[in-house]
Amino acid sequence: MPNALSRGIFNLFFGAKRKPFASLPGPQPGILGTAGDFLGASPWDVCARYGREYGGVTLIWMGPNPGLVLNDPALIAEVYESPRRMEFEKGNISEQIRPSVTDDTAFTAELRGDWVRKRQLEPGAQPWATEWLADQVGPMQAAISESVDALLKQRHIDLTPALRRLTFDAFSVASVGEKLSDQVFEDFMLLARAADARIQSKLPLKFVKPPKDFDAVKARFYGHFVDRIREARKRQDPRAVDIMSRYLRETPGIDDQVLAHMLGGTYFGGAFSSSVTLVGAFHQLNKYPDADARLAAEAASLVADGPLTLAKLDAAKWVEAVAYEALRILPAVRVMTRTPSKDAQLAGVTLPAGSMIMISNQHLHRDPAHWPDPDTFKPERWLDGGTTRDPLGSGHFFPFGRGPRACVGADFAMVFLKMALATIASRVKIQLDSTEPFEEGFFFGVVLPKGVTGKLVARTAQALLKAKVG
Repeated sequence: MPNALSRGIFNLFFGAKRKPFASLPGPQPGILGTAGDFLGASPWDVCARYGREYGGVTLIWMGPNPGLVLNDPALIAEVYESPRRMEFEKGNISEQIRPSVTDDTAFTAELRGDWVRKRQLEPGAQPWATEWLADQVGPMQAAISESVDALLKQRHIDLTPALRRLTFDAFSVASVGEKLSDQVFEDFMLLARAADARIQSKLPLKFVKPPKDFDAVKARFYGHFVDRIREARKRQDPRAVDIMSRYLRETPGIDDQVLAHMLGGTYFGGAFSSSVTLVGAFHQLNKYPDADARLAAEAASLVADGPLTLAKLDAAKWVEAVAYEALRILPAVRVMTRTPSKDAQLAGVTLPAGSMIMISNQHLHRDPAHWPDPDTFKPERWLDGGTTRDPLGSGHFFPFGRGPRACVGADFAMVFLKMALATIASRVKIQLDSTEPFEEGFFFGVVLPKGVTGKLVARTAQALLKAKVG
């Protein structure tokens, strides 16, 4: 808490600005407002602490500018889902990542602009999306099996980068029908690091310089997809089931560059979040070996008579429960921001245009008033009606956001997570060096697990049988 002198200075200069917000609880502001609470601390931890200390709404001050932290499901629904949602745009992350992505996707589009049109172009919004998802299970399973074989040869791995590349490769199979080269992956990572530098910078964005050769790398990354699209147009393979091929069959008039930007943008939208969700899941499974054994047994039964299918995954209730519980207890995206495009009424006060609204799922995902034993990894909570009680995007469970602007790739992410968990668990046990809580950094707007290391050990038929019996 700021000392008396710091609080006095703030009140001297900005006391009049505080009066209209006197009805709201929150920490006492100092010279920096309450921004000092976020210095050196994870923003999601601060937001969760505010939820415990102040309830569903907390008044914050970013310097002299008021803002809100929301931990109230009803207020969050008002911002995300009500007809008033058009008053609240994404926070400044859209501007922070804009140089690395493109304006041809809904990722950075404004609600007041052409977001609806761009959203309708996304793969998840297509009438063939469900059929395409079903077609991806087998190819992605094969890609992940190949990646697991390579990781088995390594004596020691850092799980976060290892599963990031595994995820990137599986996404590539779904996007263009095959894994992409190391060069494409390295270009993707350079663009992501450039965006992350803007996200984490304490300086005005105009002072954040891009890395060397940034423009050339960006042109090469998206140009790679343009080249593939042009080659695919020439081949016209009716058997290809990847996103690119489906678009070229179903929407042959789509512009090559627009499609290339959508394909490239897929990685930014999901590769980091999906991979760190897997890291969190396997970390918890190491901590709770009975849950791990049950996953291994169910996964082995799924692949016993042939490749995975969407129907098999839909029937795999423990696999789904593990995925849901990982998304609950360790969601990859824990802080989302919105800002009113004009002065807006919310929580009984008038927020000035441009104010910061922080929405975190960390507190609500672990709210003891809603979740029994909330800090324990218990996949069984999702069985026997659990997914109906707390569906994705509901008040206490929204790892992909809420409302119309929730992640358009959520359905794909869930299929990927279940397929990856089943494929990996059926073939190997991930043995970690420690089940203690890992350090949580931040990268590209996503939680970054640090120090989750270990090795992969092949599962034998005897071990799988023992797990099934147990």
